Amino acid sequence: MKKVLPVLILLAFIAFCYRFIETFFITEHTINYSLISSDQRHYNISEEYRKKGNQHYYSFVIKNKKKEYVVSIEENLKKQDRIITDIKYYKKDNLECIFPIYKKNHTYDMSCLLDGEQVSSYYLVETKNDSFSAISKKFVEDGYDEIFYNYNLKPKKEGSLLVYYDYIPEGFIFTNWNYRGINIITSDGVKKELFLNDDHYENTLSVVAGKYYITVNTDNEEEQLNYYQLILYDLEEEKKSLVDMEISQDSYFNGVADGIVYITDPKEEKQYKLNPKDKKLEEVSKLKVISNFKIKNASKNFFDSPKVDDCRVSNQKITELYHTKDIQQDGDKFYFKTDDGKLYQVIQKNYEHPVLLCQFDDIKEWQVHDGGVAFVVDDVLYFYSDYYGLKPILINPELQYNFKNINHFIREE
Repeated sequence: MKKVLPVLILLAFIAFCYRFIETFFITEHTINYSLISSDQRHYNISEEYRKKGNQHYYSFVIKNKKKEYVVSIEENLKKQDRIITDIKYYKKDNLECIFPIYKKNHTYDMSCLLDGEQVSSYYLVETKNDSFSAISKKFVEDGYDEIFYNYNLKPKKEGSLLVYYDYIPEGFIFTNWNYRGINIITSDGVKKELFLNDDHYENTLSVVAGKYYITVNTDNEEEQLNYYQLILYDLEEEKKSLVDMEISQDSYFNGVADGIVYITDPKEEKQYKLNPKDKKLEEVSKLKVISNFKIKNASKNFFDSPKVDDCRVSNQKITELYHTKDIQQDGDKFYFKTDDGKLYQVIQKNYEHPVLLCQFDDIKEWQVHDGGVAFVVDDVLYFYSDYYGLKPILINPELQYNFKNINHFIREE
């Protein structure tokens, strides 16, 4: 017994050290495993885990014979692996759906193939797919919650806005430019924050960096030659700060990289950078171009035309397969929009099997970051996340006429 005790203590210490290392240092893993479901179907699963900040992301490629599904969830499961424990299968006509069951009986959403193409549950509801309606009924009969497929909630009128409070994800803050400032929209309500005394219709002089909404004081711009002040608003702390400056009215925001805002004054041929955390504005010694939130060295013709980050990325594989260059990236996921209004998500670089999230005739100005996708269709702001699906956030009649740089969102840290 005396010899066994030290061994047990050593093993316990090793286990503690491993758990400590796993908790504080391991931020990703990739693992492949097989699963025989409760209905005796055989699946091969590729599981990838990634931790970014306080968020935990899992993605899966699930194969059953020639059928292939891609799945993505966001949940803190203590960095565990092999987290799919069972898979429920449903079929009706040309629609096949799987419903993964995760450790501790966690459940999220279905993944469905319509004529062999993976589509979101939102797309199936929006197109009134009869087969999905039948599967959903069976799904509920089996004891699972139908909340993910409830798209009939009504918005609440807030001034000129109609807000879908029940669809606003926890921890997300949305902003909407109201010509003198912003409407700040959360699941708790709408707060109006005014920055200007005079209306500024086109919101070309605003940008969001992290939790900061940053805009230029344009009051009296007709009488002045230059802009003299930046307005910084902390969306989480609900605090406003002012930063003095002197730039020409030809100036514009290049974009944001690593939380730093870059501003170019082409008239004076100068570039500045602003760190909103310490409210420090300084001139850049070596000119920079921002592309998809990343810094690149500028060329000699930098001041000849505006250099504004359009947040797009190049992906030759997606362009070849789907004939589009309208591509954005968030972490290891790609999103792309085609000419016929289809919006897709690519998981684990599985380019041949993207998920069709939705299809609209006219998607205007979309943005992707922090695990979310926001875009405008007609007068409606939509938002997609892997956990909540695709839902309308607000209706604003002004969006039919003025939508550029009007809406933003952040995720609280």
